[in-house]
Amino acid sequence: MVIFRKKSETDDSKRIVQLTIVQGNNETDDSPGKVFNLHSGNNLIGRDSFCEVVLNSGTVSRRHANLKVSYDKKKFSIIDFGSANGVVIKPSTILKKGKMFIKSGDEIQVGEILLKFLAIDQDRAHQTEAIDVKDLLEQLNDKDRNKGN
Repeated sequence: MVIFRKKSETDDSKRIVQLTIVQGNNETDDSPGKVFNLHSGNNLIGRDSFCEVVLNSGTVSRRHANLKVSYDKKKFSIIDFGSANGVVIKPSTILKKGKMFIKSGDEIQVGEILLKFLAIDQDRAHQTEAIDVKDLLEQLNDKDRNKGN
């Protein structure tokens, strides 16, 4: 008996939403590669330790912005709180005291920190299925025989 992982349809409750620092500042511990997992609802971005996404750079306001994630994790928006530097949605949208919808793959600049926003669908690959090795070998042999015809 062999155990294989079984793939199935995406389940939105298994969707991971995250921000990853692409360009940061190692001196302030805002290092590239650092990942922030976001949850449904409000995700505050800023220097304040109360924020879900804490960035220590002096170019980031205490409460710089809010990244809202819908309950089903399919809709996303970012709101600038009137920060000094605003929020830049790459390549060139500057957001000041406003709201904008974003999508997975967007790059967001908050002060000097460049973040990549991703919504990642996880499949149910962790479910297992038992397969009889004899049946599997038989199927492979049948395919090989059919190729010869």
